[in-house]
Amino acid sequence: MIRPGSLTRLADGVRIGTVTLNAAIDKRYVVETLRPGHVMRVSDCVYSAGGKGLNVARVARVAGAQVLATGFLGGHAGEFIADQLANDSIAHDFVRVAGESRSCVNIYDQTTGETSELLEPGIEVQGDDLALLSETYRSVLDQVDVVVISGSAPRGCPLDVYVPLINAARHAGKRLLLDTSGTLLAQAVTEGPSLIKPNLDEARGLLGPSGDGDPVRLGRALVSQGVERVVLSRGAQGAYLITADVVLEAVAPRIDAVNTVGCGDAMVAALAIGLAAGVDPADLLTLAVGVGTAAAMTPGTGSFRPTDLDDLLARGIAVREIT
Repeated sequence: MIRPGSLTRLADGVRIGTVTLNAAIDKRYVVETLRPGHVMRVSDCVYSAGGKGLNVARVARVAGAQVLATGFLGGHAGEFIADQLANDSIAHDFVRVAGESRSCVNIYDQTTGETSELLEPGIEVQGDDLALLSETYRSVLDQVDVVVISGSAPRGCPLDVYVPLINAARHAGKRLLLDTSGTLLAQAVTEGPSLIKPNLDEARGLLGPSGDGDPVRLGRALVSQGVERVVLSRGAQGAYLITADVVLEAVAPRIDAVNTVGCGDAMVAALAIGLAAGVDPADLLTLAVGVGTAAAMTPGTGSFRPTDLDDLLARGIAVREIT
């Protein structure tokens, strides 16, 4: 059973690899009121190494796991990202490419509490870059227990870019978590990843006309395509975990959210730790919802405070089986 302090114990000795093909400098701007067409002063700004996979890496490291990050980096922006990872004690082995890694801007409106995002398209990679990534990735697989592939792919990547990475992990006997969307997810889902974490809209889009609004049917349809575990995230409403044998729903206590960007990545980090530690499905979902909720309680993107998680666990995360 997951209790306060459990995550640190479970993460001890766990080795997680993350793949971020479209890494970024995440810039969080806080403004009093977002007024399009006007000059606005930023009251606070935070720069961090971003991209979904690097958010996963940072959360997993805070939890106490060992992390090895890979993907593509370019230019001075790429150097900044590498420096930030070093500051966070995250080991990395990136493929360096021409061009500049992208920046993603998150603007928080203090008056409305709403968040707006501006996402650059990112670098463009070549065939030689992809070949080198494949070689680097295989080296990473030798050093980790679980690998996480997250986010979008830069220009120049084929639509099935994640397929050979999933197959390589399976041949190496490593569990693989996939958190992406659209065509990238559609191309990869039938390759049998250990776990995927779409939200409801992404799951509906993946299944097309057959994807109705019922989360359980959506999850079971995805499991029938070869995925071992499907976690359907629902924001403040919690999440579902669906396998061939069980359907679980978890809901966290109510909180005052500070920053919801990156909460899904925090969930993925917890799922990776839980899979590596071999916890049962109910504990796996408890960890995911707890860490994802704790991430919403801190201003930083791709981070959480273990004390917030312990408080949530003490208050109770409700998990029920759906029959």
